[in-house]
Amino acid sequence: MANISSDFLTKLEKIRVQFLFDHPFLSVLALSLPMHFRTNPHEAFETNGRTIFVDPVLCEGIEDENLKYIYAHTLLHVILKHAFRMNGRDHGMWNRSSDIVINLLLSDFERVGQRPENEVMLEKFRDKSVEEVYNILYQEQEEGEGTPDDENPQEQKLDLIENEGDTEASLEDIDALIVQAMGSAKKQGNIPSSFLEMINEVIRPKIDLETLLHTYMTESFFDKQTDFSHPNRRFIHQNLYLPGYRHERNRLNLYIALDRSMSINKEVFSKFLGIIDSVLRMSTDFKVTVIPFDESVDEQKVVTYDAQEAKPPELAFEKGNGGTLFLPVLEYLRKVAEMQSTLMVLSDGLFKIERAPEINTLFLISQKQNIKRLEAYGDVFYFDL
Repeated sequence: MANISSDFLTKLEKIRVQFLFDHPFLSVLALSLPMHFRTNPHEAFETNGRTIFVDPVLCEGIEDENLKYIYAHTLLHVILKHAFRMNGRDHGMWNRSSDIVINLLLSDFERVGQRPENEVMLEKFRDKSVEEVYNILYQEQEEGEGTPDDENPQEQKLDLIENEGDTEASLEDIDALIVQAMGSAKKQGNIPSSFLEMINEVIRPKIDLETLLHTYMTESFFDKQTDFSHPNRRFIHQNLYLPGYRHERNRLNLYIALDRSMSINKEVFSKFLGIIDSVLRMSTDFKVTVIPFDESVDEQKVVTYDAQEAKPPELAFEKGNGGTLFLPVLEYLRKVAEMQSTLMVLSDGLFKIERAPEINTLFLISQKQNIKRLEAYGDVFYFDL
């Protein structure tokens, strides 16, 4: 794009200088990321997660403070890897979810310009990840409740280009840039904790759920002795004869507390059932007991599966409509569980907990804001849908 005015270039340079003094991490990003001037299809500033695309014509008439905010907003799309995390989701809804998260984060900052009127702010999503926001918006749309953008069509922004960060090299470059930017931020020392938590989530090594479950299960009984005199019956129908364990007491007893309370929507509950099914299909020797709970443990619905069975069973659990209490789970385990057992809790984490279970515990939580509260009571892993 030719004939870019010197006044506009000076305005952008002034914003970068302000970032340098007020928010060094934004300055690192602004100075390091390629910026291309072009005619954008939608917004004044757009990004594919690696490059900033600016449309000088669309920028005309935007107040300086609004322009500063839009610039910062776009840089946060990059540092939070929103283009790389889209993973085939609906483009428009992912863009709206990303914008909601960024605008809530920027509300904790000072001197980042003035938020334009078409930038949606919804407090109910504060402290949620973009995946959580997306899931909620998607569920609301499915239930006919609509989204914030239906109320105001001007809020249908598309500043995030539908490009899912398709190369490992690009991700490595962004990771290196994030480390550099956050190094500058921490030296400044006035970064909101909400932003630091969000960045830590982005740069933390990702572990897929299947790998986590396999590793956790394996480590729970890695030192057990095998014995062909007690063969594993699970694969005999395939003419595969594998050793069992020498003593029945050496087998792992796994208890899965299944939250079926009102706060668990159908999609999350289906995910819980899928996790249980994955556990049952692991080629290891353990016994699984599923404990459905809400305000109490439904002891009539407690089911035990033997992982040595040739064919994993069909899961037949139904979602409930009550509240959530975790104490009944602890009381039930105290009656039935052996000390060498392991507990896996499938929940959104919206329950009160005052003491840790007496056995090794892994919390698989569907709502990120509950992670810290549960870390004192066991291992915690957040998963998105």
